[in-house]
Amino acid sequence: MIEIIKPYPAVYIPEIDAIAIADLHLGYEGIMAEHGMLIPKVQFKKEIEALKKIIKKKQAKRIIINGDVKHEFSETSYHESKEVSDLLQFLEENFVDVIVIKGNHDNFIARVTKRFDVELRDELELENFYFLHGHRIPEKFKKAEHVIIAHEHPAIALFDEIGAKEKMDCFLFGEMGDGKITVLPAFSPLAYESEVNLIPSSELLSPILKSANIEKFRVIGISEETGCLDFGELGKLRRI
Repeated sequence: MIEIIKPYPAVYIPEIDAIAIADLHLGYEGIMAEHGMLIPKVQFKKEIEALKKIIKKKQAKRIIINGDVKHEFSETSYHESKEVSDLLQFLEENFVDVIVIKGNHDNFIARVTKRFDVELRDELELENFYFLHGHRIPEKFKKAEHVIIAHEHPAIALFDEIGAKEKMDCFLFGEMGDGKITVLPAFSPLAYESEVNLIPSSELLSPILKSANIEKFRVIGISEETGCLDFGELGKLRRI
């Protein structure tokens, strides 16, 4: 069983007493500044505030970050390293076990995690749950009972009566083969989102989702303003 920790992009899994989040993309504002886009540095503060509220709701033994703790592909910058360090210190103070699954952005993250009591993995099996970031398809994935991925940053595009568009982050819940799959939304408030009800399956980011029949996936929207909203099957949303 997987419980959404309303109204946040996080889940709690009772069987393994774990909170799971993904795609924090720390250091994003600094990288954008290097490209001439000045964004106020608010992301880290917002993420820590959300984590504090999540912890108040669920006192879990462990936390699993399912990839892309950091944003920069290349060597970690000073500011990015500082934010990752501060995050890991905060998590160490609030959880018995802290596990980080490496995402495609997490090159060089071991230079930071080795200073903390943090388990760094490419993938993780706990009980019947199999965690991987979602940017590749490992062989073991096909045999897992319940796969939990991220990477896609799923969201749905919503339109009002005059055609104005808004986006809402969402969870995806579905089946693949004989098992189940859960897709986590991005924890970062600044991350680029995949509008899964608009883009064709061939243009999705995750090769796992490209190979799945996501038309049957259930879409649960999430936001701090509205909480959880069940939008039903993705295929029906795409046909609207």
